[in-house]
Amino acid sequence: MRIPLFILSFFLFGAHALPAQRPAALRRAADKAFEAQSWEAALPLYEQFQQAQPGDLQVLTRIGICHFELGRGEKSAEYLGYVFNRTPEKGAPELYYAYARTLHHRAEFLKAANVYKQFLRAAPPGHPLRANVRDNLRRCLSGENARANEAVALLENLGDAVNTPGDEFAPLPSLQHPGRLYYSAARPGCQGGKRNDQGYEDEANGRWCSDIFFAERKPTGYAQGGALSPLINSARHEMALDFGRNGQILYYFRGFTPFDGEILADTATQKDEYALQPPAFDGPVRGENGETSLFFFNDQLLLFAANRPGGYGGLDIWSARLVNGAWSEPQNLGPVVNSAYDDTAPFLAPDGRTLFFSSNRLESIGGLDVFQTVYDDARMDWQPPVNYGLPVNSPADDAGFRLSAEGKYAWLASDRLDGYGKRDLYAIYYLSPQTDLITPSNPPLFADVPARAGNGGDRPRAFVLPALYYTDEKDLLRAENRAVLEQVQQALTTFPNAKLLLSVHTDGAVPLAFDLYYGIKKSEILADALVKAGVPAARIVLRSAGPYFPASRTVVGAEPYPAGDAYNRRIELRIVAPGETLPGSVLLERRPTPEAVTSGRAQEFDTWMTGLAYGVRFADTRQILDSPALDLLDIVQIESVPGSGAYTYLAGWKKNYTEAARLADELRKAGFPEAKVAPILDGIPIAKAEAVRLVKKYPDLAGYIRS
Repeated sequence: MRIPLFILSFFLFGAHALPAQRPAALRRAADKAFEAQSWEAALPLYEQFQQAQPGDLQVLTRIGICHFELGRGEKSAEYLGYVFNRTPEKGAPELYYAYARTLHHRAEFLKAANVYKQFLRAAPPGHPLRANVRDNLRRCLSGENARANEAVALLENLGDAVNTPGDEFAPLPSLQHPGRLYYSAARPGCQGGKRNDQGYEDEANGRWCSDIFFAERKPTGYAQGGALSPLINSARHEMALDFGRNGQILYYFRGFTPFDGEILADTATQKDEYALQPPAFDGPVRGENGETSLFFFNDQLLLFAANRPGGYGGLDIWSARLVNGAWSEPQNLGPVVNSAYDDTAPFLAPDGRTLFFSSNRLESIGGLDVFQTVYDDARMDWQPPVNYGLPVNSPADDAGFRLSAEGKYAWLASDRLDGYGKRDLYAIYYLSPQTDLITPSNPPLFADVPARAGNGGDRPRAFVLPALYYTDEKDLLRAENRAVLEQVQQALTTFPNAKLLLSVHTDGAVPLAFDLYYGIKKSEILADALVKAGVPAARIVLRSAGPYFPASRTVVGAEPYPAGDAYNRRIELRIVAPGETLPGSVLLERRPTPEAVTSGRAQEFDTWMTGLAYGVRFADTRQILDSPALDLLDIVQIESVPGSGAYTYLAGWKKNYTEAARLADELRKAGFPEAKVAPILDGIPIAKAEAVRLVKKYPDLAGYIRS
């Protein structure tokens, strides 16, 4: 067997110099360090074991994982690829996950996707990483279709004068010293030393505490400026958050762990010489609960990231206003900005309209990506966030975006492979200053728009209802979906003449009869939750729309694309008043599908749900309709009302009465004698009396009325 050079080198040159130990003792020590995630300690121990007893595939796997965690992508790929190529079809899930993750972070998206799929075939159903792998398959597709940000000229590592094998993060440009960049770092020399997850000193397995440092931009590059004074840096974790009062206040975090501490406000011009530490920030952010990523806009608006009740899943971005010297109760920025994943590190540009933040939602390339959204005054809500593109984003975690005052530069932290260590600081250079972002708009702040729009309580209300995505019935009522149902309830209260159309779209994974029936049953689960919350059942129409209107293709280039099913399994919520205009807006928001796999059928469904259409009712049942005729019809759906237990099967979807009447005749001849045309307005079935009232507005109803 041919031995790769990177393994042969152990025999020729030896591993890192370590005291001689028995192989069994080496292995135990290496495994202990590995389980403690002490990669620097585990790697030389495994290498020495490999020298003594070469060829252990698990050891080679763990050497590859250590290289990955230390940012050495090429080495990691060599080791893990070697083991992968010598592993049976269903090997250890640990190997597949590690190798796929390495390929993913090296931007080898298609290769990574294939190995992720092998993980899913090998891992047992209850494996804790299955959900993450399914998500990463979709992120690989996002990465394969990622586009360059045309405004960006270059993204550059700040170099080894700033970055180290440790962890540098949270860049914060100075407001008073041009060219100065503050940041946080956890690395050798920090005052807190090494501590474990409970905050206790642990030289063997602990991680370095973080301190606050600054660097200076020079004509030849960035130079290290040093650490802040011991009055700020201490034996605990410190992390710079933001400046206030034009740079006169430094807000920073201090805690025994990175997720449990307090937020302090160091005032440069007002110091109490007898105080042991600066005063705590008197605001709504709870550092002891892991709430972080503070951003102050003109000292009047506060944005931060938190996992609070009423959110949409993971970290969400919240805002609070300073009113009469006190901070208001935080408000969630809503489901357009926030997702079921982590949404964090907000930065509001000086225009008061453009929000940057980082998210690991499925539209990211890998981990956290920088997204951009702009506030829309007409909708009184944010536009759907857009991935900020390459090279700003990568398959790694990219967060902490900050724009310079003149709009020529920006900075972020990223743990992309082949940097100097864990996270490094990077500078973004724009082709030209981003003047549209640094010029205040009128009104100057997105949070002012609701107060200025309309006339007090008479102003139009705007709602955005994200589609709900599901895998099975168990996750229909998860927290983020319940949050959307609460918005539905608010919208129905705001618009008392409106109805809710709840449409379930399926993936066609089972025979059509079951697919449709499972869909209507899922709709009943959500409707039951709404009825229990006080929504009258008569105001809800349930529809099982089947697999006919996918948002994503499931075959791409003659190859199956199973990741598309995650976009297709969805429940869409529409608030409509058939034939009338609501005194406000309710927008349906689907998860954006990658352009390469987008299907136009979802938009076709929108067309059917707008204005007048016709279906043909051909069966009313209280059980499943298992008939071979279902597969012969172009489109079949089920309608119902919560609590009724009655299901109406409709065929076809026609835009004029003549075509619908022709289909009804065909169905009666095919053995459905009760088949009859049913008018549907804005997705809601209407009775004949209602059709008579609306015939002037919709003249095509005349044929239905005469029948």
